[in-house]
Amino acid sequence: MAVLYSAGITMLLLGPYVNAEPAQSTELVSTDVPVSTDALVSKESVTQVAQDEPQPPWLTDDETAPPAPRTNSATFESRYRYCTEKAWLDDAYCYLNYGVDSTANTINSWFLHSRSDPSVATTSGRLRFGWEPRSGDLSEFDLRFRIRAKLPGLKDRVELLLSDEEDNINQQDIKAAQNSDLSANDRAVVALQFKKNKEDHLSYRIGFGRGSQLYTRARYNNEISISDATKFYYYAEANYYSGDKFGFEVDGVVSTQISPNTAFELTNSFQYRDNREDWYWRHEARYLVLGKNDTSYLFTAMIDGLSRPVYRKESMLVSARYKRRILREWLYLEIEPFIVWLREEDFRTSFGIALRAEVHFST
Repeated sequence: MAVLYSAGITMLLLGPYVNAEPAQSTELVSTDVPVSTDALVSKESVTQVAQDEPQPPWLTDDETAPPAPRTNSATFESRYRYCTEKAWLDDAYCYLNYGVDSTANTINSWFLHSRSDPSVATTSGRLRFGWEPRSGDLSEFDLRFRIRAKLPGLKDRVELLLSDEEDNINQQDIKAAQNSDLSANDRAVVALQFKKNKEDHLSYRIGFGRGSQLYTRARYNNEISISDATKFYYYAEANYYSGDKFGFEVDGVVSTQISPNTAFELTNSFQYRDNREDWYWRHEARYLVLGKNDTSYLFTAMIDGLSRPVYRKESMLVSARYKRRILREWLYLEIEPFIVWLREEDFRTSFGIALRAEVHFST
């Protein structure tokens, strides 16, 4: 599975270059790249429980949702004519977008009813490179990616997802704070997601995840407005993995916008796996402050654990993250000092700092 997965990533990012090169031109490109992360651009966004769940107006994950489908196929070709005309950083970013965009549109073309159909697939995603040294472990490196494509050839009811990790409740920014029993196999996801229509609250997914396991799942998500400033978001999921068998997940988030520049989020999550016959649980509180000059500050406190042999904690984390857009609209820098306590280390206090660079892209 690892070989297949690596080959899939290579094909997605580099495959279009084998038989196609962007045409040369001095024409400038459209700059419609995502610029929102942790509400750096929009003062109405910060974190999200899962990528396919309804997003709080000010709380969203570090990933912008795919834009509306484009309908002019000529736009696709003209977007990349300038690739070799730019500085090396912009050139690399252009070819990254071209590779992902071209592959998504190739897949979308398989489902078009006629060659004259002008529908163009849309993609969004991120690449994150991080180093998270801490006392006792200076070699903790982290590479994450997530790519999502919407296929208008299937009336936008199907999405293609390629990621290095599940979008479940064990997803933590600090790698050391991830539950080791759960994260060991949660690193490869290739899946198709289906909805009866774009507004439906019930979604279905089939693909490969948790290593080489074939899986399917059904998830219902919705939101409840408690007040103008407070909303409750939740989802419930049933899934089946070829290795882990049946499982369930429930997640609830209370999000409150305190002011135009501050927000608070409280998350409670539970996950059951049939092969383990116990529950993984997590409670987390986050407080966001939006600063000036495209900066944000995110303060986090988290505790998680298992239900067996008794209901007990496995790890605790407190952190403060500084995030800023630098050099380009699509490039972000993160600095996150943290303190973590792990059961496997007898809850010894471990101090660390996470240094990350993150690239966002959207077509």
